[in-house]
Amino acid sequence: MTNRLSYTVKPGGLSASDHERIHELAARGWKSSRIAREIEKHPATVQWFMYRSGLKAPEYRNGEPYVRNGRTVTPFSPREDEFIESLRADGIGHREIAKRVNAMFATERSCHTIQCRLIMLAAREVA
Repeated sequence: MTNRLSYTVKPGGLSASDHERIHELAARGWKSSRIAREIEKHPATVQWFMYRSGLKAPEYRNGEPYVRNGRTVTPFSPREDEFIESLRADGIGHREIAKRVNAMFATERSCHTIQCRLIMLAAREVA
């Protein structure tokens, strides 16, 4: 199953001018999806740049698992995020954090998922 966008996306990554434009539009309060449409880039690309740049912090929704592209997605909870951050503060690596999170919260988080989540959580300190 593929989500189709209602606009054409320019191929390639984000340029330096795209970075500047994202910063400018985010400062005006624009959301990542609106910015993506404006600069003709994929919304996920813009959103990830905003997380990495501290322009957007993760939000908590209803917390219920849902199916996306045939896979069950379990959103992170505030309690799980707190646990992840405390383990990282103790110097524990991503692979071990994933193992402990999966045992404690009955999830299937990968090492990469934990690494990405920590980047997103760091954005809360800046945003």
